[in-house]
Formats: sequence, C-alpha cells, structure tokens
Amino acid sequence: MELHTDRLVLRDYTLEDFAAVHAFASDPRIATYVDWGPNTEHDTHHFLETCVSSQQVVPRTEFSLAITLPCGTPFGSVGLTVDEQHHGHLGYVVGAEDWAKGYATEAAARLLSYGQEILMLERIEATCRPANLASARVLEKIGMDLEGLRPKDKFVRGTWSDSLVFARNQTLTQQIATGKAAGTNGPRPTPMTRYKA
Repeated sequence: MELHTDRLVLRDYTLEDFAAVHAFASDPRIATYVDWGPNTEHDTHHFLETCVSSQQVVPRTEFSLAITLPCGTPFGSVGLTVDEQHHGHLGYVVGAEDWAKGYATEAAARLLSYGQEILMLERIEATCRPANLASARVLEKIGMDLEGLRPKDKFVRGTWSDSLVFARNQTLTQQIATGKAAGTNGPRPTPMTRYKA
C-alpha cells in the first residue's frame, strides 16, 4: 500500500526499514508523548514483523505506514486501526529531528481521508496527552473535533495519564452519499459523544 501527499510518501513497512525506524523509535524524546519506547532493538524488530504480518490480513484492519520523502527512508510512522465497530483509531509519530515541519499534519490528514473516503469509516478517533500541544494542534488542523478529556485513560510506565479525545464523524451528507443513512426509519444518527470536557 502506498499513499502520496504533496511532499510525502506513506508506504507499507518492510523488514529492511529497521535501521531508519530504530533511529527515531529509540529516541527518548519521542517517548515523552507516546505510550511506548524508547525502543530496544527487539521492540523495533517486533514492530516491523507485526506490520509486515498485518499487511497480509484480509480484510485488512491495521494500516501502519512509514512516513518518507520520495526515495527516502522512514523518519516517522502513521497508523490507522479499524475496530469491530468499523471505527478507526488514528496515530502518528515523527522523529524529533523533523518536528515542526508539518509532516505529521500532512501524513495524518492523508490517512484520515483514506479512512473516510476509501474505508468508509463512520468515526475516526485519535487521542493525545493534554501536555502535547503540538499533537493537539495537528488533530485540530486536520479537521478533528475535540470531544473532551478521558481521565486516567492509559497506564504508561507505572503512571496513569489522561487523554484528550478528538474525533471525526461522517456528516449526515456524507452518510447519505455513501448510502449509510438509508433505511425505513430515516437517517441513522451519528455516534453519541461519550466524553465531555
């Protein structure tokens, strides 16, 4: 699988990506705001093996893609996981050397679009820590709505952490266009917001 933006190529991982992925995944600066890392070599090998394995699953529910420049090596990752309710969960990480260049926004926007337009997901959710203002700005820029705070959402490195919950729900117009709103009882409502600030 391969997706393109103005500047980036988002593609399936291969096992040969180990050195490039481990360079950013083992960086302690990355671990400040994510639920994993810094990676050991074993962690990175396991991640890549899992990614390659998930590419063969039909229907595919895990889309972990390398963020690269054209003809370049990975310097970040963007992913979309589809759950049993056919809702998506979006995540991304960019190596610290490439922060503040708009790459995360560009990659996340492209995969969000793929999730809604190709996979036809009714809802795509993403979370970030309240202190991660840069990630919150990314999610706002790509058109996701802040639904609220999910307290003590994740247990990471021995500590509970809160999460800001962002989501993009298909509008009624989009549901009608894709046939999801049709039915004898009228349009189907969008999912209820579960968390309020």
